[in-house]
Amino acid sequence: MTPLDTTELIRMLQAAARDEHAAIIQYLRHAYLMGEGELAGEIEGIAREEMRHFWILSRWIVRLGGDTDTDRGFTDLAGDAVPDWMGRDVAAEDRAIAMYEEYLTRIEDPDLRDDIAYILADERRHRDDFAHFVEKTEQEPPGEADEPAAPLAAIDREALDWGVQHEYGALLQYLVHSFEMMDLDEEVSSQLLMQAINEMQHMGWFGEELAESGLEMPLTHPPLELPAAPTDKLQVNIRQEQETAAQYARYLPQIADPGVKGVLDDARGQELYHEALFKRLLKRVETSHPEPPPASVPAPTSKVWTIGTLKKKE
Repeated sequence: MTPLDTTELIRMLQAAARDEHAAIIQYLRHAYLMGEGELAGEIEGIAREEMRHFWILSRWIVRLGGDTDTDRGFTDLAGDAVPDWMGRDVAAEDRAIAMYEEYLTRIEDPDLRDDIAYILADERRHRDDFAHFVEKTEQEPPGEADEPAAPLAAIDREALDWGVQHEYGALLQYLVHSFEMMDLDEEVSSQLLMQAINEMQHMGWFGEELAESGLEMPLTHPPLELPAAPTDKLQVNIRQEQETAAQYARYLPQIADPGVKGVLDDARGQELYHEALFKRLLKRVETSHPEPPPASVPAPTSKVWTIGTLKKKE
C-alpha cells in the first residue's frame, strides 16, 4: 500500500465530502417530490445519515489542517417517476461504495479507517434500501391521478423559494460550525448539529409545498459565513436567525395559501428559538473560553504594584 501524504489524503476526503453533500440534496429532493408518506420519511432518514457522514469527513479534514469544502458534487436530478429516482439513488450509492472501498486500500490511520468503514457499512445498507424501494414502487399499482393543485400566488412562491435557499444555507453553515467547534465545546457542537437538522426539516416543509404545486425547489444557497473565532460563529448565526425570522414575518401577512402560511409561521417560531439558543451558547463560550486580548493590549497581571514596590524596583 503506497503511503498517502497529508495533502492527498485531504483531497480524497474533500472529494468524499462533496459527494455526501450531493447525496443529502438528491435524497431530500426525491423525498420532497414524493410528499407525505412512509417511504418519503425513510428517504429523509437516509439523508440525515448522509449529513452525519459529511460531518465526520469534514471533521477529519479540519483535524488534518485542510480547508472546509462546502461545494456540492454530482447531483442526479433527472427522472420523472419514483422508481426512476430510486434507481438513480442506487447508482449514487454504488459510486460511494466503490470510492470508500478504494479509500480503505490506501488509508493507514486506524482511526480514520474505522470511520471510513463505518460510513461504508451505511452506504451498503442504503444501497440495499434503495434497491428495495425500486422493486416496491415498480410493483405498486398506479393510483388515481391527484387533482392538479391550484397555482401558487407569486408571493407564496417567492416566500417558499427564499425559505428553501436560506434554510439550505443555514443547514450547511451550522454543520460546518459544528465540526469546527467540536474540540472547543462538545455541547455547543452538538447543539449546532441539532439545529442544522432542524433547518433541514424547514427546507422539507417548503420543498413539499412547492412540489405539491408542481414546482421545483431551488438548489442554491446564499454565501456562507464561516468566521474563525468561536464567538464570531455564534454571532453570525444569531444575526442570521434574526434576519430570517424578520423576513418570514414580512411575508406572512401577504401569503394567500393557508398551508404555506402555516409552515412559514411554524418555521418563524423555531427560528426565534434558535436565536435565543445561540445567545445562550454565546454566553457559554464567552464564559468558559474567553478570547485572549489583542496583541497590542498588555495581558492583565495578577501582581499588584505599589508606590513602595516601584521605588524598590528603581
